[in-house]
Amino acid sequence: MKLFIYFLLICAALGVRASEKRSENTVGSINAPPTGGITGFWLEIMMTKLSYIDRKLLKLQSDLDQHRERMERNQECHQNTSPSAPTATTTTPNPKLPYYSSCKNVPSKLSGVYLISVHNDSAPFNVYCEQEKFGGGWIVIQHRFDGSVDFYRNWEQYRDGFGELDSEFWLGLEHIHQLTTARTHELIVEVTDFSGNSGHAHYNAFQVGSESEMYELKTLGTYNGTAGDSLSYYEKGRKFSTKDRNNDGRPEYHFAVRYEGAWWYGSGGGYSNLNGRYQNAANPKSNWWWYFKTPNWYHGLSFTRMMIREL
Repeated sequence: MKLFIYFLLICAALGVRASEKRSENTVGSINAPPTGGITGFWLEIMMTKLSYIDRKLLKLQSDLDQHRERMERNQECHQNTSPSAPTATTTTPNPKLPYYSSCKNVPSKLSGVYLISVHNDSAPFNVYCEQEKFGGGWIVIQHRFDGSVDFYRNWEQYRDGFGELDSEFWLGLEHIHQLTTARTHELIVEVTDFSGNSGHAHYNAFQVGSESEMYELKTLGTYNGTAGDSLSYYEKGRKFSTKDRNNDGRPEYHFAVRYEGAWWYGSGGGYSNLNGRYQNAANPKSNWWWYFKTPNWYHGLSFTRMMIREL
């Protein structure tokens, strides 16, 4: 800083001398005031101004130093009073969810999603357990109630299942086969029409064959209920058909395409089409249960649910 001030003083002095010399050349030495007086006067003014500036700069530097010190103190105080950084913690993995051989063995009486394992050495999978209606213990294998899921699907999708367990869904033929082959199961079918009429069909035995058997409806027990028996006539002993697999037994007909669904249609087309189109209409492509509110005449249903339970 001081070197800068000295530099300004030298520049000022040189400027004054140059000015005086020009003045002597143009006006003459008679009219010029004494050289020493002018030079001393201007030097005194410059020294005063530069001294003032120097004091201001020193004051500014002092203020900056004080401000820096306050900031450092505040930061140190904040670090001392703030919560300490979290220490590393050891987390334990979440415990494995329990799984059961069937919904009948689930101890909870609340309906919901549970893990089921067909065999002790098989991989468990999620199912929806109905634990309140019809005595509980039911595995839901099909559920429709609002038409949000398209059920006009191919073989692989019906084999593996689709939809969400808390919404509309089809559990999957392979899961149904594994469950009903490992242990004896019964079946119940719930239906409700768009007028609010409800009914159910109960069968005391139910078994589905393997994929190599085209998921044949191998066993279907005795019917009882309020919805009418719309499953025993053509469906028993029939293979499952989808829009890309015609297993009806009659090449000239393809009921999965004609009815826009997937089912155990048999050679006569069957008396039910619960995986047909969700619509409030009297149409063969609707999801209907023929003997519910006889004659049904293909009237669509607003609600269907199929459930199996280990005996």
